[in-house]
Amino acid sequence: MTDWLSAFEESLAAFEPAGHDRSALGLAAAGWAERARDEHASIAAFDRFSLELLAVAAPPELLEGAHVAALDEIRHSRLAFALASTYAGAPIGPGPLDVDRALEHVGSLAQLAEATLVEGCIGESLAAIEAEWAAEAATEPAARAALQIISADEARHAELAWATVRWASAEDPALTERLSAVFEEQLARAVAFAETDCSSVDLTAFGLLRPVRRMALRRAAARDILEPAARVAFG
Repeated sequence: MTDWLSAFEESLAAFEPAGHDRSALGLAAAGWAERARDEHASIAAFDRFSLELLAVAAPPELLEGAHVAALDEIRHSRLAFALASTYAGAPIGPGPLDVDRALEHVGSLAQLAEATLVEGCIGESLAAIEAEWAAEAATEPAARAALQIISADEARHAELAWATVRWASAEDPALTERLSAVFEEQLARAVAFAETDCSSVDLTAFGLLRPVRRMALRRAAARDILEPAARVAFG
């Protein structure tokens, strides 16, 4: 992690905008700004997750993992905002986050397990895999270094999610059948998202995969990684 972070800082300091198309830089800045806002919102998501764990008397190792993950998301948002600012040539940062009604429905083990399955086991797994692929394809060094950090962290978040689902299923074995059905339904949605290309500019060099490529990669990940993991988890 330290090596990747050092590589990111060095690459960001050495970035020369003159070597890139101005239009592509603007689109890359917008793409990373959008990602930064998502990462910023994920800080609150893990804070909520820790409260949900407390509400169902989860073991301390899961609580610790939730708090570490929230710190990871702070790092991710800082990396992404730094990239967006560098590509834009002007500071870009977070705005206020709407947290109204954020704690509704906290307290049910079943709700916690289902949300963790969707947002963590599926969402974080796909995020980790996509970040890894994007890092491999990126040629802009700072973007590649940031994605390497993000990919490793998201993989740990996915592991935390699976550990949480396993614990919840052990606490209430009746949940297993329902979770298996939810997984199948939500995974199908995750690999069939209707995002479309809005620009003819290919930003892969900046670590931003095109939607058609993301869809193909998600389908491969579902088939080769997530579906086998679910068979193990749910028998």
